[in-house]
Amino acid sequence: MLKVATVCSGIGAPEKALQLLGIPYELSFFSEIDIPAIKAYCAIHGEAPSKNFGNLENINEKPVPQDLDLLVGGTPCQDFSNAGLGRGGEEGSGTRSSLMWYYIKLIALTKPKVVVWENVAAVVSIKHIHTYRKFCHTLMGLGYRLNADILNSMYFNVPQHRTRLILVAIRRDLNIEFEYPRGFDSGVRIKDLLEPKVRDKFYTKTLDDMEPYKRYFPDTFRIMPLGKIKGVVFKQGNEVLSIEGIVDCLTTKQGNYILDQREPREKPIRHYTPLEAMRFMGFEDKDYYKSRYIYRKNTDTGKKERFPYVAETEIYSQAGNSIAVPVLMAVFGQLYGVEWERKVFRERYKTQFELLCELPMFAALREDYQDEQT
Repeated sequence: MLKVATVCSGIGAPEKALQLLGIPYELSFFSEIDIPAIKAYCAIHGEAPSKNFGNLENINEKPVPQDLDLLVGGTPCQDFSNAGLGRGGEEGSGTRSSLMWYYIKLIALTKPKVVVWENVAAVVSIKHIHTYRKFCHTLMGLGYRLNADILNSMYFNVPQHRTRLILVAIRRDLNIEFEYPRGFDSGVRIKDLLEPKVRDKFYTKTLDDMEPYKRYFPDTFRIMPLGKIKGVVFKQGNEVLSIEGIVDCLTTKQGNYILDQREPREKPIRHYTPLEAMRFMGFEDKDYYKSRYIYRKNTDTGKKERFPYVAETEIYSQAGNSIAVPVLMAVFGQLYGVEWERKVFRERYKTQFELLCELPMFAALREDYQDEQT
């Protein structure tokens, strides 16, 4: 059984990935300071709040375990992100992203067998790569072999264009080989993950509120933008997307609009629901309901009643701050030799031969294969 700890844990994407893979683990601790996220984490994973290490900046004030098998951290990305102010993560700078250096302190104290670090791809941009290099050199100095790659959740059965750097550091004294997973476009799209019935409050705009783009965007990273809401300056969060495509990278807000014309409406343009946002990150519906509501027994009727627990606005934030669960499933599967492809792609799973047959240059192979199947 793996002994696991997570940092900047949010709602526990690493823990969810291990659960879906069927890898048994024991949680040593999680580390989170956002109160709604702590509530949601404990509700989803059935853990006690006492397992929360709290603020990572207090690393020198609390005892830490010495026998961790896996430590996972997605330290704050805001100051590296293109959507942020670009203040960076220099050690001692006091920015949110500089929390990565407290993560380094935790690694130095615990010496886990495997360390995983996730952040935005902009961390290796010209502006910030000096910080990233220092981070890597420090890890190597602590006795780790490093592997790093940028993975996009759209290739792991999630209809979302979300590129993230995933660094896997393995202690040098261990004979563990690692190769990054390679996914494929499974064909999953926004329409496949939408709720069948959506409350009226999410439908907020008419077609007259949208300024259509003058050119047609058939496929931009599989994102299909139709236009933007009139009167806005920034397109981020204000573009209207076709449900035949995929979503742009989720943020901590409601995200872009979608044109949902599955049933006639005066206002067919809407935001994603919080449940849909959770789906776009690879969580199960039950995770949404566990965090959104709390169930108490009515002493008069003897029946369980449902009460709001975590606000919908907080669930948007938690989804946007999370790591895509299927991406972590692929990484952990590769790391621990667990078959992950069928569990990630489910009914959209394809063998390597089937993927090969889809290439135009192998059309003849595809025809022969189809003939054999019939």
